[in-house]
Amino acid sequence: MTNAAIWRERGMRYHPALKFLLLLFTGVFIAWALHGQWTEMRASARELHVEWRWIVAASVSVLAVYAMLIQSWRLLLRGWGGELAYLPAVRIWSIANLGRWIPGKVWSVGALSVLAAREGVSGAAAAGAAVLGTLLNIGAGFGVAVITGAEGLDTVYPGFRTGAVIATVVFVAGVLALPLILPRVLGWFAEKRGVSMSGRQLTPGTLWGVTAMHAASWLGYGVAFALFSRGVTPRISSDPTLFIAVFTASYLIGYLVLFSPGGLGFREAALTVFLVGVGAAGQGDAVILGVTSRVWLTLLEVLPGLVSLLVLPAAQRAALQRAT
Repeated sequence: MTNAAIWRERGMRYHPALKFLLLLFTGVFIAWALHGQWTEMRASARELHVEWRWIVAASVSVLAVYAMLIQSWRLLLRGWGGELAYLPAVRIWSIANLGRWIPGKVWSVGALSVLAAREGVSGAAAAGAAVLGTLLNIGAGFGVAVITGAEGLDTVYPGFRTGAVIATVVFVAGVLALPLILPRVLGWFAEKRGVSMSGRQLTPGTLWGVTAMHAASWLGYGVAFALFSRGVTPRISSDPTLFIAVFTASYLIGYLVLFSPGGLGFREAALTVFLVGVGAAGQGDAVILGVTSRVWLTLLEVLPGLVSLLVLPAAQRAALQRAT
């Protein structure tokens, strides 16, 4: 057996154990984050009065953001010559969205590639559009955080504003350079993998249009979060600008922790620290808002994907399972 084969065998053997250890670490972190906050959370929970009209409005806002993100993926896909009708795109994107609950967050890209190929679209183009869309989304998120509240968040985490500004400048420069860099990168990738790539390239207008859509999606998420907080904890500040900044920053922190499924635990911890640090909420209210918003967003993320997965033809489900 060659060394490469031995390492592959060991990787297959230890991979489940590694995932278990990462999930265990996430669980320990969540328990540590909640330690000492239980009394304040119970006191705040006794005074909860849920107003469902605000939660319904928040949910509609999140679904509207999803619709915009799906369209942004279609635009990137179209830029590479892949045409995909909107309803199949909704089904594929919803199923792939389940992948964020798998440590590493790479299952989503594989699912997009397999399901798009079943619709007659280049799997490489679908995966490339997903990866590029994710990078643009992260960069736009840093920009939104800087514009809407970096100064306030900097009081909680000194250096946040500087880091976010640097990340935003790098992001803008990267988007400007993408029309020149991307064709060379894709050409190199196609040559290494022995696959053919579309002769079409993304135009600067498409890149900037998609970037604007991602920035708008963060604004929509923040407004939805403000509406949700109004329905769950009306005592805390309901300044939309503040909630856009806090939600965006905490979501990015959770997303960048790759080993935690959906940023579980880390997003809520950051959200609590930010809300308390900027004086928007007390400790108990902030913890409750972090926990309840996680449940709310998880339902909105998972249910569409599960429904789409259930109605997926058996042959496509089997192909998805084999490939991912």
